[in-house]
Amino acid sequence: MNDQQILSQAQSMIHAEANVVGDIADQLGESFVLAARMIAESTGVVLTTGAGTSGTIAMRMAHLFGTTGMHSFFINSATALHGPSAMTAPGDVLIAISKGGSSAEINQFAALARKRGAKVISMTWEPESELARLSDVVMIIRPDESGEGDGVLPFGSTLANGAVGDALCLVSKNLRGFNLDTMIETHPSGETAARIQEMHD
Repeated sequence: MNDQQILSQAQSMIHAEANVVGDIADQLGESFVLAARMIAESTGVVLTTGAGTSGTIAMRMAHLFGTTGMHSFFINSATALHGPSAMTAPGDVLIAISKGGSSAEINQFAALARKRGAKVISMTWEPESELARLSDVVMIIRPDESGEGDGVLPFGSTLANGAVGDALCLVSKNLRGFNLDTMIETHPSGETAARIQEMHD
């Protein structure tokens, strides 16, 4: 490829990703509202799980929930099956991200979490998947395949899951009445607290 072809391919990919992420906003509905309320009203821990790129987004999601005052952390689904699934209890919420909804370890973790009294929210492409059947709330996150690298690599779908996770974090934070002023104390490093402080000056 020449230089212009390299730039053209990159720009086309980014435009396609931007379009599919934007389209996801119009796909949100009742399941999003139910999920946001479930997270906001949780009296326990909000756990996130996923494998591969979905796991990376799940880890980011747990970080953002924690930043806004929720007891939240990521747990690798395979690791959970070696004992840590015992921590799940009534009042907890497990958010499981799986594109196809057929990952055995994620589904087994979800089943164990429900058996122990936790609620399960799934984010998946497949409404008829095993993960969907194991969930209390199913959020279908199915962006157009034009946002996937070469039509198959999880590029746009990963970003779409991240965007929905961001929206869940923002809405559940507001439902709980979390005050951003708290972040001046709890987020002393980095630009975030400084920006909040500037808003008050």
